[in-house]
Amino acid sequence: MIFDAYFGDQPHKVKLEEDMRNGGGYLVTIDKGDPFHVDVIDKLAGGYSLLYKGKSYEFDIESKDNLYNVLSRGNLYCVELIHQKSTSARLKEFGEKKIISRMPGKIIKVLAKVGDAVTKGQGLIIMEAMKMENELKAPSSGKVKEIKVKEGKTVDAGVDLLLIE
Repeated sequence: MIFDAYFGDQPHKVKLEEDMRNGGGYLVTIDKGDPFHVDVIDKLAGGYSLLYKGKSYEFDIESKDNLYNVLSRGNLYCVELIHQKSTSARLKEFGEKKIISRMPGKIIKVLAKVGDAVTKGQGLIIMEAMKMENELKAPSSGKVKEIKVKEGKTVDAGVDLLLIE
């Protein structure tokens, strides 16, 4: 399977194949790098264990639609995975861009107003999630078309927060 993976603003191509030559597990290729083998174990008590080069990495995953929040060793990683065959693939270069909440949280501050011109990477919303403040940045330059949240309100994962045209 081939996925478009988005870590924040960075797109990557991820290819996953079952690795029958090594007794199971997966062969993973990221972008045009060399493939590597991983074993993934679904733990009965919840969460997962990933074995890579003899080291074990424990992690928990919370997901909604194509959005995945991965918690490992006290670090939270927000990933969007879109199967390349999916008809719901997002447009990266054309049309409107959305800022979407990657996890449930509280909107602390909205740093832009409707009609503001914004540049790629500019902070637009500060959101508190898992006791940490996160600055959500513009995925591209454009103009703020719509703000769908208010300061002090809580939001669920996968909710549209702001629209840029």
